[in-house]
Amino acid sequence: MPSPRKKILLINPPHTAIGSRIPREQLPPLGLLSVGGPLIDAGFDVELLDAEFGPMTLDAILADALQRAPDLVMLGHSGSTSAHDTIMRIAARLKAARPGLPIVYGGVYPTYHWQDVLRDYPQIDYIVRGEGERTSCAAKANAPPPN
Repeated sequence: MPSPRKKILLINPPHTAIGSRIPREQLPPLGLLSVGGPLIDAGFDVELLDAEFGPMTLDAILADALQRAPDLVMLGHSGSTSAHDTIMRIAARLKAARPGLPIVYGGVYPTYHWQDVLRDYPQIDYIVRGEGERTSCAAKANAPPPN
């Protein structure tokens, strides 16, 4: 019997900058989507929680994420450093609810401030610096065989 595929949940946080609140101008989370493709190709079960729609409240994000029961959560934002505080709140609540859940953080802010993030935010286990597609491709070595 093949081993179950690892479940990875990609979370696009609700952005707090006014530029993301333009009516009917929701931008797709291209950075997370570009990371998700190689992970799917590597044999992972990948889902996207786009919390920008609505936008979702922190309580709703937590409930949705926990209901999906991921093996790993990846949070990130492409070029929107204003979402850093929101990501830290989401990660802290996820880690409090599931202490063993690995949490990965990527994007512009963690690329440049990775030492500060790892030192100051214990809810973050790993940082992806630079292009996330390359890092997710490196995960192929640990991926289960496709079903």
